Amino acid sequence: MDYGILIYIALALSIASILAIAVLYSSIRRLREQVKLIVSRKVEEALSRTKRIRKRYIVFTIISEHEFNRKEIEKAVRRKLAVLYGLINLAKADPQLVFYDPKLKRGIIRTSHIMKDYVIAALTTTREINGKKLLIIPVKTTGTIKRAKKIMYTIKTKT
Repeated sequence: MDYGILIYIALALSIASILAIAVLYSSIRRLREQVKLIVSRKVEEALSRTKRIRKRYIVFTIISEHEFNRKEIEKAVRRKLAVLYGLINLAKADPQLVFYDPKLKRGIIRTSHIMKDYVIAALTTTREINGKKLLIIPVKTTGTIKRAKKIMYTIKTKT
C-alpha cells in the first residue's frame, strides 16, 4: 500500500476543511457585525451598505384630555412598534420624536422611509400612555423637517 498517496489525500482534506472553517468564520463575523450595528441603533449604517435609507417625518396630532411629555409619547410609540412588529423592525424604524408642541398636542416623528407605514400603524394603535387614554392621528408624511413643521402649524382644527 502506498502511504504517500494517503498522506496527500489527508493533507488535501485538512486544507479543504481549514478553508471551509475560514469561510464559515468570516460569514459568522460579518453576521455578528450586522447584529451589533442593529442593536446599537446604527441601522442606517447597516442598511446603507446595500441601499440608501431616506428619512421621513410623520406629523401627528393627539386627542386627549390629559397632558403628555415627549419621553412618554416616544416611549409609548416604540413599545407599541416592538409589540406589533418585533425588536428587529423597531431597530430598523428607529422612530424618534424630533418635535412636540404640548400646547397644540402635535408632534413630528422621524423614521426611515422603509418603515414609515409600520410607524404609522403603531401611532394609530397606541391608545393609552400610563393608563391615560389618547388617540394619535397621523396627519401627513413628508421628507423634510422644515415642511413637517410648516404642516404642523397650518393644520386647521375643528371647533
